Amino acid sequence: MKVLFVDDNASVLAAFRRNLRKRFDMFTADSAGAALEVLEKQGPIEIIVSDMKMPGMNGIEFLEKSIEVSPDSVRIMLTGNADQETATDAVNRGHVYRFLNKPCSVEDLIGAIKDASHHYELMKLEHNDLEETVAGCVKVLTDVLGMVAPFALGRGQRLKASLNPFMKALKMKSPWQYEVAALLSSIGYASLPNELVEKLENGEPLVGHESSVVRNVPKIGYDLVSAVPKLEKIANIIKYQRKNFNGTGYPKDDVAGQYIPLGSRLLKVFEDRMELEKEGVSGEAARKRMLARSGYYDPQVLELCFKYYPQYLSTSISKEKPVLPLDLDSLRPGQVIVSEVCTVSGLLLVEAGNWLTAATIQRIRNYAALDQLAGPFYVQVEENGKG
Repeated sequence: MKVLFVDDNASVLAAFRRNLRKRFDMFTADSAGAALEVLEKQGPIEIIVSDMKMPGMNGIEFLEKSIEVSPDSVRIMLTGNADQETATDAVNRGHVYRFLNKPCSVEDLIGAIKDASHHYELMKLEHNDLEETVAGCVKVLTDVLGMVAPFALGRGQRLKASLNPFMKALKMKSPWQYEVAALLSSIGYASLPNELVEKLENGEPLVGHESSVVRNVPKIGYDLVSAVPKLEKIANIIKYQRKNFNGTGYPKDDVAGQYIPLGSRLLKVFEDRMELEKEGVSGEAARKRMLARSGYYDPQVLELCFKYYPQYLSTSISKEKPVLPLDLDSLRPGQVIVSEVCTVSGLLLVEAGNWLTAATIQRIRNYAALDQLAGPFYVQVEENGKG
């Protein structure tokens, strides 16, 4: 178990090391700044024990800051003045699990650390269970989306594929929420009439009230996703994905600039870039086109988007991978369809460029069983022959 002790008093830290080094994997820091460096380099650290009174950044301020670096750590505060205001601030801002009054006996400190360790393990189990539940909900949403609106699923899949290299290059924290937001960004399209979806697929101009209906897609997506527990942040990203950085666009409210969720600012840049690539505009030409749209994008996100992989195309179809015709039984989740899969009546089941899922494969098999379509199906495969 890793425990970080933070105190500006060298004698106190020496006492901690002398009495506790054989019991725990110990780290010490004589200031809040040094402690944050330890968390960055040695994390994850299960338990943080911090003094309250320290120069520069006090214990509450440090523990509040530590949440950004090590959100799962359990926090214990040592203080000689545990008044009501200090306690309230520590709990609300620093997420303190327990207070210990100074001077504190070694036995009391060891007992508190053991309790904190037990709490950490319980929280870890709960967190893992929650992650599995959320992952299951997302899978159901994407499977259903692929069956009722393959155009929307394909759009989300390609947006996620375009975003992933960017997040890896920047080593972004919690990338899963941006991946899920990208994947479900077009879920609102499932509410549109088929005729309108076909227009969007074919790049045809919208007339009458069609534009206002399409503008409402992110709000519909927000309503659908926000109903799933623990996906509220992702829902908010979806809601503001069409919002311009200067506050124009939709939804029409006062949210602008850095107050727009970061995920929404990312989707705005990458979705518009993806649309330009679909039109055949990529690389430097796409960058110039987007720079000319004054106030549309977060300048930093736009700059970094082209800086880290200027030649990257967001389409899922790669020329390096061979294309093979496969029969129905050879289709596997994760393979990329190169040509559209349509029924004999013209119903689109899977759009070209989409990744196959278990649900979409089953849907293809169901229509094939009713003699509504037949192979072969053209998919991209790895060099070893696997999709």
